[in-house]
Amino acid sequence: MIRSLSVIAILLFQVSAFAAEKVEYIADSIAQKDGKYIKLLGGSSWLLNSSSLALVTQDVIVVFRSIVGKDKKTYEVPVFYLDSEEIIAKHIDGALVKESGFLAQVVQQFGEGARLKLDDGTILSIPEYDRYDTGWWLPPYQALVTGNGLYMWNLEKGKRVWVEGIQ
Repeated sequence: MIRSLSVIAILLFQVSAFAAEKVEYIADSIAQKDGKYIKLLGGSSWLLNSSSLALVTQDVIVVFRSIVGKDKKTYEVPVFYLDSEEIIAKHIDGALVKESGFLAQVVQQFGEGARLKLDDGTILSIPEYDRYDTGWWLPPYQALVTGNGLYMWNLEKGKRVWVEGIQ
């Protein structure tokens, strides 16, 4: 089933890559890793669709994407973001405490990372101490803005920065 969801998910990513999408996610770190099996510090266990080069203690973002199958049912597909890797996974065990956020794409930066423009036209203001990172990130790249608007995750780098303001 994961294999067929992979194909559907790839098509979904290509279609929705340039539009903000409300999603649920978890942010955690890897506690244990054995091949395609990963256990997170929060206690949840996962089976990845493909192997990863991620290391123990590395931060991970799991974004829950909704896809519609051939049977017209909606499925929730967890996608692991590990550095520049995007891997579909299956939840095996453990409790999940999901948060809400918005999946978007950063399309432009201004002032050496001081302001970031998202694909929907939203402008994020980044505080000075995080501009070292955002100034080096070259758009376009996928990002996750937390539901409360306090943080933005660069999903390709696996790094989180503060958001000072949203316009």
